[in-house]
Amino acid sequence: MSRVYVCTECSYQFPSELSHLIESNIQVYCERCGSPFIMEGIKFKPATTPYRREQKPFHKLSESKSSSLEKSIQLLNKISFIPLFIFTCISFGLIAEIAIYWDIGLLFDRIMHGFLGLFIIAYDRTRIARKIKEKKYNDIFLDAFSWGVLGCILYGLGVIILIKGVLIIIYVITDSKNEDFKTYDYGLLAKNSLNSFSAKAGFLILLFGIYRIYSDGIYLPKWDTVNLDLPFDLVIPARLLIYLGFFLIAIATLLTDSRFKKETNEQIKFKIGDALKYLILGILGTIFFAAGIFILLKGVLIFFLIFGTPPETIQKIPVTEKSVYFAPAPPTPPIPPTHPTPPYRKIEVPEKEVSEERAIELKDVEEKPVKTEPERLDEITAKELEKIPIKIDKEEKEKREEEFKLKLHDSLLPVKDEKDKKLVKEYFSKIFAVLSKDLRKQIIDLKISKKEKKELLEELAFLTKEEQVRYIEAIVNLYKEIPKRLIARIRKLSNVRPKHYDRILEQLKYMDYEEQIKFVRFLEENA
Repeated sequence: MSRVYVCTECSYQFPSELSHLIESNIQVYCERCGSPFIMEGIKFKPATTPYRREQKPFHKLSESKSSSLEKSIQLLNKISFIPLFIFTCISFGLIAEIAIYWDIGLLFDRIMHGFLGLFIIAYDRTRIARKIKEKKYNDIFLDAFSWGVLGCILYGLGVIILIKGVLIIIYVITDSKNEDFKTYDYGLLAKNSLNSFSAKAGFLILLFGIYRIYSDGIYLPKWDTVNLDLPFDLVIPARLLIYLGFFLIAIATLLTDSRFKKETNEQIKFKIGDALKYLILGILGTIFFAAGIFILLKGVLIFFLIFGTPPETIQKIPVTEKSVYFAPAPPTPPIPPTHPTPPYRKIEVPEKEVSEERAIELKDVEEKPVKTEPERLDEITAKELEKIPIKIDKEEKEKREEEFKLKLHDSLLPVKDEKDKKLVKEYFSKIFAVLSKDLRKQIIDLKISKKEKKELLEELAFLTKEEQVRYIEAIVNLYKEIPKRLIARIRKLSNVRPKHYDRILEQLKYMDYEEQIKFVRFLEENA
């Protein structure tokens, strides 16, 4: 049965991978606090340094060129919709021609042109432009390029969006943040980008197809084509029904693709069934003016990703039942027998004569539970505590101290000597410790909600003054360096003590935001 090794500093249980190294007498370090593992009677040797392969130079742009490229993207993002916006306004404005030239075909032409331009503008402004403002270029790796191509079908009006898409692709590939990306990672970016707009772009192509059917006159019966004679002298070309069938199949394909969108976006590793699913949907969608072309491209991309290796992810180490290894404790000396102590007689204190008003006040004080004092601290903010004037008469203070001593003696009968009395008094003073002005000021300066301040006051109520100072310093350092959401998650870790906050902070200083999230998630799963 394998042994379990525990850190002597923070009681962290070493995983099985490190246990094998410990049994091989190789020095390991705690993943939580960084302390070296020490075992009595065993001398550990340092681990051998692994051979590092020479990495190929990453072809990235300099900071000046990268910033100029990003400025170009931001500039194009502000003006890319203008040509389509002007065209859409003109198309809807020319509907007024119906008042002069009554032609239903002219009305349909103007409405279709307006809706096509409006559809492209809506996607560019709601998704592409928003992601560019947030500088999340990885999320729109192929969006702008693909929608620029669709916009160019409409008299070349999407050329600015197309140029913006080309610059985004270049920026993502040469971005220093993506220095560790492999081919598989870029494939995942392309997959997520295609998955986000494949159905929407398909519906836009359906509108182009409907306009093409109208402009080519496919709906009109001709003498050289097969026509269907219906009641009420209706004549419908047979090929129009075929187009209608293809149109319904394409719509069903796009709706099915939208249904699998969320599931596919979360996938990292794929099977052959995933590729076949999108290949079949793409082929069915392309029978109507290639409406499923982007679904087909997504299926081809997933097919190639099957043969790649997915990136490494943080996995939770399974915890198995193991025998715990305990270090042998030194022998304890025998305890000498103690003689029974004689029972102490309760000292009867003569009751003092008090006035009726004083008796009513004492009765009210006794009826109030002790727990109300901390609740009052929770309800009153730190600022209000400073404003409350404390004016106690000297005689009144002595009377209260005397009453406290009497109550302490009467309520705690097991108290036998002065030493026990001192311990009990220290315990009560520890519970009802008063915050100093400096600590209250630091709590007020913290940019947190009132609810969080109340929780902080509850935690400080059961600490000594020295522990309060150290705890507040750790909290202030956390709020200075780490985002607010991560602080709440770190404070909820049950096995991490406040004295470890500084070490966690040192680790998080050298990480970006995504690495900080991964590190905190790792602590939540393993700490």
